[in-house]
Amino acid sequence: METPKLVVEAFASGLAVESVIVPSDMHPEPEIAMACEETRTKLFSLDADAYAKLADSKTPQPALAVVEAPPLTVDDRFADNGPAMYLVLVDVADPGNVGTLIRTAEASGCAGVLVTSETADVLSPKVVRSSAGSMLRVPIGEVSRGDIGPVLADMNALSVATAMDGVPYGEWSVEPSARVALLLGSEAHGVGEDLTASSDVTLSIPMHGEVESLNVATTGAVLAFAIRSALS
Repeated sequence: METPKLVVEAFASGLAVESVIVPSDMHPEPEIAMACEETRTKLFSLDADAYAKLADSKTPQPALAVVEAPPLTVDDRFADNGPAMYLVLVDVADPGNVGTLIRTAEASGCAGVLVTSETADVLSPKVVRSSAGSMLRVPIGEVSRGDIGPVLADMNALSVATAMDGVPYGEWSVEPSARVALLLGSEAHGVGEDLTASSDVTLSIPMHGEVESLNVATTGAVLAFAIRSALS
């Protein structure tokens, strides 16, 4: 995990922080030094060249941490506990989009995110950075594509897929007591005909000009906040 902000949030998340690494020519930020002292976490200092090789980004931030991976199981965090909204990322391949969608999930009040096994690794550095720390706070569960239907049924969630010929999102309404799972598909193929056909509702975003579609992260943001407004 890279960047001082994410390291601080890792300590706050409740996950075990195994060690923190900083470049030798800089002092660790006071919050990081204090967290390391309070939790007895090892704090290492590396020279600039070694630190740059260890960091993932081209312009390394002055703090790295080795952090326990959060659980990616579909467990009681996804149980039917009343009204809720979820994002379901179906084979979304771009790590930047995945991280942005996890961030959107938190911002729009989602209770969790489900990802298929073909979706970009949610624990990869780019996803973690793009999520701006949200992946430390939002429950994430991994599910096979074929199990999406049964899992959503167990969650008692209404499945909402995106489709070009779907109901314009502004014309759709839902009971405030509903549990809604918004399915968002891959950049190349969308959700897919199988999941679109089996979904309870398909929604579309009306377009102006000659634009045919939006980036999946943009689509997710528009519809997630629209659904949140409908559930309010």
